Amino acid sequence: MPAISHLLTGAKQLSIDLTEPVVFLKVDANDPSTHVLRGEVSVVLTKPITATQVTIRFTGKCSMVWPEGVDTKISKILHEKVIYEEDLILQSFPDQPKSEGILNPGLHRWPFQFLLSNQLAETIEDVRGKVFYYMTATIHRVGVATTKLRARRDVLLLRTPDWPNDDNNTHSLMTSEHHFNIGDTSIHVEKTICSSGTEMPISLSILPKVKHVSIESISVIITEKRVYLLPEFKASRVELSDFKVALSNATSLFDDPTIVQPSFKDIQRSLSVKNAHISLNEGPLHHRLVFLLPNCYHLNHSTTYSDISIVHTLKINIELSYAGDTRIPIRFETPITILDCRLREDHTLPTYEEALLYNTIDNEEGKPTESFVCPRYLSYKKKGKGTQRDRAKPRNETALYHNNNPPPSYDDL
Repeated sequence: MPAISHLLTGAKQLSIDLTEPVVFLKVDANDPSTHVLRGEVSVVLTKPITATQVTIRFTGKCSMVWPEGVDTKISKILHEKVIYEEDLILQSFPDQPKSEGILNPGLHRWPFQFLLSNQLAETIEDVRGKVFYYMTATIHRVGVATTKLRARRDVLLLRTPDWPNDDNNTHSLMTSEHHFNIGDTSIHVEKTICSSGTEMPISLSILPKVKHVSIESISVIITEKRVYLLPEFKASRVELSDFKVALSNATSLFDDPTIVQPSFKDIQRSLSVKNAHISLNEGPLHHRLVFLLPNCYHLNHSTTYSDISIVHTLKINIELSYAGDTRIPIRFETPITILDCRLREDHTLPTYEEALLYNTIDNEEGKPTESFVCPRYLSYKKKGKGTQRDRAKPRNETALYHNNNPPPSYDDL
């Protein structure tokens, strides 16, 4: 998570403040656009100091864990390398003797701006591989008894689609139709880009043409493939994990409520056992099934970084039976993109009172939600609202103070 860090040395305080602590990258890593990261470095001095330069560095690193060692010859377990680095000189003193200048007592501020490519790897927080970014501000000083002043701040890079322009329809309409002599099936995946811990709706239709057609099993699985590469050591590692998603809701898509269909319990049973034998003699299956994706503690988000490649595939397997003997398997696979759990679709704006209340976000954990609320998501929202609270608090206290004092009477004027 983004975190601000201050360095205290006596009466000096050096800090890095950002206009936006999160950089939102576009979902297409090949997009040539750039993103602006703005902020300022500030320091409070109680006495003058000499300095040669004031600099800030933006660094991106990749860290991997190899429990068995990188290879048979190298027993190195942890490998870390710099994948991006950029330096800015905020102030220098080239015209002064020895290129040294004096920073007088008081508050000093240096604005800065980084142009970050959309092709940068997003922040990755996997157990075996991580990509993280941070900034380091430094006031350089010379002399044996002097020390450099430093401050560090972490920066979060999240890859997200452009929700307002997508209108929730650009990454949908993944449909698969199967036609057999005994009936027709249709699978419709409404979203192929969604955040971990949120809902994934899938419309499923099984329309039999003859009697004695039954549903034996339905399986909805997300497969996560993780590939770790170290090109400099020619080392690689591949891991696969299957996550069975849970059914949270099922809604009939028929307008006529009198049509007999399999119940919610029947659909749940077909998802949990192999031979459910749910008969479709009395009515077809035509439902919108809402599945709950695993949260970020189990499911990583998809990545675009070549050295830590994490891709996801949605697999739907359906098995039908006819007359108790003939088995008809139906297979459907499609690649999907899992976003960071801190990226959620939010189409509602808070009221004026909610925006100023201090406990709005703190009480969010107790509110009923349609899906899992990740603690990292709540912590992320709290940090994003922290600056607004700090600005609102003095104004509220001042308003209460003046409200407690009644206006003077006319006799006293």
